[in-house]
Amino acid sequence: MSATAGCSMTDPARSDTRASGRRVLWLPYAQHGAVNPVVPAVLEIQARGAHVLLLGPPGLRPLADLLGVRFEPYSTASLFYDWSTPDGRDAHGLGPAARAGWFAERVAGEMAETVRVFDSFAPDVCLIDSFLIGSGLAAESHRIPWGSYVHYLFDEGADVDAMHQVWWEDRSAALSAYLRWWNELRAAVGLPAENRAVADAPWYRMSPLATFLLGHPGLRRGRRPLPAYVSRTSFPPWDCGESTGRRLRSPGRPAVLLANSSAWQEDTDLIGAAFEALGDMDLDVITTVSAVHELRTAVPPNVHLCGFVPHSQLLPEVDAVVTTGGYGLVSKALWWGLPAVVAPLGRDQPYVAEAVEGAGCGIRVAWPPRPPAIADAVRTALASPDLRERARRMAGPTPGHPGPADVADQVLALGGRS
Repeated sequence: MSATAGCSMTDPARSDTRASGRRVLWLPYAQHGAVNPVVPAVLEIQARGAHVLLLGPPGLRPLADLLGVRFEPYSTASLFYDWSTPDGRDAHGLGPAARAGWFAERVAGEMAETVRVFDSFAPDVCLIDSFLIGSGLAAESHRIPWGSYVHYLFDEGADVDAMHQVWWEDRSAALSAYLRWWNELRAAVGLPAENRAVADAPWYRMSPLATFLLGHPGLRRGRRPLPAYVSRTSFPPWDCGESTGRRLRSPGRPAVLLANSSAWQEDTDLIGAAFEALGDMDLDVITTVSAVHELRTAVPPNVHLCGFVPHSQLLPEVDAVVTTGGYGLVSKALWWGLPAVVAPLGRDQPYVAEAVEGAGCGIRVAWPPRPPAIADAVRTALASPDLRERARRMAGPTPGHPGPADVADQVLALGGRS
């Protein structure tokens, strides 16, 4: 396994000897789109001399080895999952399976695993993906400072985080139902009712000390101000995986990157429709099919079909991206100033498609995608000066938003609290 990054990851000038020896427990959600975006901050934390331990499913061990951090696997089999296959997916995101008693047990399992490592590692601070509710509640209950991060997109001005409404929607989609569900969940693991204001309800699962919104800040939306402890960040892309070892683009003609989700879902209709739409066009179609899928379509001569390849390697070669709207891929595309054609299927993809259109840096195509619509959108993405210029203006770091070094400093500062 190798790593690919958009730029140098660590800033030697920002090293802090006071952080040397500090112990940081990192609890990621084990899926490419969730783990990779936060790695630049983890590398900055390491560069300051802190000791990092990654706690997660056994499948994360290669990542820990690549980054040079300690690894502790979960001991609870129910917390193991593999998003690259339909059978291995985490029930965390499978609709009704995530409701009621199952979910309370899941949160209790995460909490128990985290507390187990508290006892052996004695962290000064935790860095926790907001999906891992039980780990955040463990940090709260043991009064260990913690920062959280959000790897997906949602409406930050809504009453609740509707991306995860499936966890309580068997009762009602209303705010009152969410508040009741949240406090019942806290009670189930021995914690009192939430003491933050109701206006902060979308952020209850996140740290009240420091929460970092990952991905391109130009895509994030919300009709009301963020809480003081929440910040939108601007990180360079980071990927892991094996390089193709060769240039895929033909000299002298345009190229697009066509990609489905790195987390398994029934999204290969986009691949088939795009092959039909683009197969006769004078361009290269570099295609990654990241999860385990059987493609039932002919591969046109202008298609370079890959498995999982680091997108950070491919994006500098292409002129536009065609995708289901994975927030990670679209954020990477914009880092390189590339317009996106987005055909959203589910999860946070509709939010991404809406944000891309709103920012004027991409085009939304309805699901299920039709070949004529994809062909028209790709032609526009390649030819429109206005669209391409808006995407170009979003390239690179976004001024005024903290980068990996800033986030590392904030996380380590939490660990220095008495």
